[in-house]
Amino acid sequence: MTSKGSRYDTEQIEEIYREVKSYQLLDDSSSSSSELSSSPILHTAKNSLRRGLLALFSAPPTIKFAKSAKRDSLYLACVLYNKDRVMVTEEDRYLPLLEVENSYGTNATVTTAFNWLMKVNCHWSEINKLKHDMEKLNNVTSYSVKLLLLTALQQLQSLTGVQDLGMLHYQPIRDENTGAVVFVFVRQILDSKHFSFQQNLKWTTLVKFHKNTPRSDCLGSILSTELIMYREGSHQPVSPGLHLGYLQAELCNNGVLRVMVPSQNPNSLPSVKIRDNANVTKDEWKSLLELSSHCQQCTDNQSSKSKSLFKKQLVRATRKLMDCLNIPADVALRHEIYSCEVLEFSPRVSFIILLPPSPAICHQRSDAKLTYPTDTQINQETLRVPVKSFEVSHLHTYQPSFISSYTKAMLALDVEMTAALQAQREAFSRTEIETTKPLVEDLKAHNLTLENIWKEARWLTDVVRTAREKNYTGILVKALYQNLLNEHKGDTSQHYSTKEASCCQHQLTKSDQHKSNTNNCGTTNNADTMTSCNTSISNEELSDPEASDRVIPCALNYLDMGAFI
Repeated sequence: MTSKGSRYDTEQIEEIYREVKSYQLLDDSSSSSSELSSSPILHTAKNSLRRGLLALFSAPPTIKFAKSAKRDSLYLACVLYNKDRVMVTEEDRYLPLLEVENSYGTNATVTTAFNWLMKVNCHWSEINKLKHDMEKLNNVTSYSVKLLLLTALQQLQSLTGVQDLGMLHYQPIRDENTGAVVFVFVRQILDSKHFSFQQNLKWTTLVKFHKNTPRSDCLGSILSTELIMYREGSHQPVSPGLHLGYLQAELCNNGVLRVMVPSQNPNSLPSVKIRDNANVTKDEWKSLLELSSHCQQCTDNQSSKSKSLFKKQLVRATRKLMDCLNIPADVALRHEIYSCEVLEFSPRVSFIILLPPSPAICHQRSDAKLTYPTDTQINQETLRVPVKSFEVSHLHTYQPSFISSYTKAMLALDVEMTAALQAQREAFSRTEIETTKPLVEDLKAHNLTLENIWKEARWLTDVVRTAREKNYTGILVKALYQNLLNEHKGDTSQHYSTKEASCCQHQLTKSDQHKSNTNNCGTTNNADTMTSCNTSISNEELSDPEASDRVIPCALNYLDMGAFI
């Protein structure tokens, strides 16, 4: 069975990184080469050296933390916390905050800078080297904001005395009053006793901070419970095993694609654990594929006990997940199981994906005609996170070596490509032209390879794109349930009668009429909230065959309540 776990090609990425660094276009040591002594890149390095000597004899600017947000300015902030305390300036009102630029331009500029900063966030130890290389390239407009960000990061590291400022929050924080934008880093300081304070910084309680800083203030609104909860939850993987995950994306008005995640585990999808064994056998998966609409007549009447147990576990997990998301019965039965593959997040964690009815898989946020769970219907302990931020957080948790290697290679390739293109534009002699042309072609080939590797790793967008294709056929939840009922009709060893199964089948047919009798908003009061959504079926249910056989009668009762099955 196909899985994404085998597509995280870290070795190939490391090989590309070594080849890119071997060009040494920006290494100071390359100046000894007679062949490239007249290269425009080296002239740039010499100019950078002259600027460095001038800066050596000029007075360094005084760096101070910002105390207010200016209109349309870009800032960097860090939240360093320990239990119920947070690091602030001496006034007890301000977080460590530095201005990056007094006018950031367009929203597209902010988005580009933020996505690039997510890559830098993976390599704190490389900031000085990266900034040094980028400063050698003069007149590169695309580097202006990036250099300002790196400078602000270095200053923030120096003022706080912390090299690793933590994880970048999943989205910029914007002040509605001034239009200022803040990129926030969050880190938990585990051992505050051995933490060396820098000047003008101290610990204060969160209560005291919020008391001194009004929430209407941009600096006060930065530090929220959601921000710290997201940081702590994004480091927690789900328990090992096979899970059923719910995928729903939405396209916002600004063109950003967001995905629904649980606030307590934002690095994964809303999910329910199916069983402890993360592997799905070929026979188990084939028994599901036979339920797809194009081969419904191929059902195996002699289904083995293992395949039957697997389908019962899947039905039970589906019911629990729908229950958590407050999805009404008529909509729930029209959901589909993603039929292309089982996603392998790590060797011990696999996911089967549950999709809402198309086109609700990826909808416009303003479209109110679709019957999908909205923010007001789903328990409020969910977030809508930009897909790019989700992918980085997800890979940090389940494939840390892959995301580290990929971001390192992309940062290096970006600088080397810019240097090679600049040298090609400024090349004058025939020797310079012949030297730079193959370099540019090689770097472009490496960039294409990295893009293809990244596409293979982006399972979320792959699932959304595939599921929205016209020729795609998923596994209907209703077909799965109907198949399970048909299997039990001819099995006289079950603990319930054929009459009950027939009644349950009647309720399945009747479920299409629930749309007019139930609240389409799906606002069923539920004791099972999203706090228990990323949970598992009890061990007794997983191991007890008799408990599995009781799924059908329980499901029948649940359908009578108008919730699901």
